[in-house]
Amino acid sequence: MAKAKKLPSGKWRVQVYYKDKAGNIYRPSFTAGTKREAEMMAEKFMYDTDHRLAGNDTVEQATKNYLETNRATLSPSTLLNYSKDAKRFKPINNIKINKLTSTDIQEFISQLTESGLSPKTVKNTYGLLRSVLSFSGIDKKFMIHLPKAQKKRSNAPENEQILALYNAASHKMKIAIMLASRHSLRRGEICGLLYGDLKGNTLYVHSDMVMGPDGWVHKETPKTSTSNRTVYLTDEEVELIGQGNPSDYIVPLTPGTIGTNFYNLKKKLGIEIRFHDLRVYFASVSAALGIPEIYTAHHGGWKEGSKVLQDHYRKPIASIDEGYAKKLNDYFSSLTTHELLTENEKPLNQAEN
Repeated sequence: MAKAKKLPSGKWRVQVYYKDKAGNIYRPSFTAGTKREAEMMAEKFMYDTDHRLAGNDTVEQATKNYLETNRATLSPSTLLNYSKDAKRFKPINNIKINKLTSTDIQEFISQLTESGLSPKTVKNTYGLLRSVLSFSGIDKKFMIHLPKAQKKRSNAPENEQILALYNAASHKMKIAIMLASRHSLRRGEICGLLYGDLKGNTLYVHSDMVMGPDGWVHKETPKTSTSNRTVYLTDEEVELIGQGNPSDYIVPLTPGTIGTNFYNLKKKLGIEIRFHDLRVYFASVSAALGIPEIYTAHHGGWKEGSKVLQDHYRKPIASIDEGYAKKLNDYFSSLTTHELLTENEKPLNQAEN
């Protein structure tokens, strides 16, 4: 936008330039008593015009514009997921975004749900649509009902299940299972580790491997800022990892390969666990051992006071849960028996008197 120029009258004027969808050129000007006031008038006009013009775009055009404009700031994995979500917009692609109604969007969401997509996928797809609308200046409030989230696993994996998977795994998968279940590393973090990150008994977690539009990509930053952390290993764990060139990957697999290998392993053993449940196991054992949450969050790469950690990762381990239940039952049983004995003895004592 052009800068304000002072007129002979002493006032300030700004002339702007823009082109509409048909290619017509406009050069409106704004005059005010001060330079700043004139520039602010012009900035507001251009902001409103940009969003007004964008509002005439179809959902498909607006989505392409949103993705292209933000391509440089989105991570490869986010861009890939957004591209997948955008493909689901086909039923509403030809509707102009400023004409979208709550009915249009609700019918679209219902179609996605009826097609068998998970509630999480439907929610993510709608989230992209909301971002596209906001980016295009559409701030209309829509009355939408999303499908209810699926019920999560109620218990954490058992020690015996983790040990069975570990013992039956290949060497590299043993390392992956150990890092996930004992130190709460994600698949991408495991795959991003280099031997140069291992110093004695400490392992520095500071990178990630994510899926981009052209395949798996090594990122020099982890998933979140709190994921950047130091892991403390035992001598046995260091021996398991072994030695290698500083630039070599400790686990030379992609996250997808780890997921496939783990799936085949659990099916072979008849154990229903996702690889991500190993982080659930870590958080649950930490809680059972009475480790303060601040340290569990730090070791596992969560934010301090994380609701995600509290609500989705810390779960009872059935065998430990049964142990605590027995302890409670024994206490109450003892208490009840003692009270009954006391009550039964009263008449006898009173009769003797």
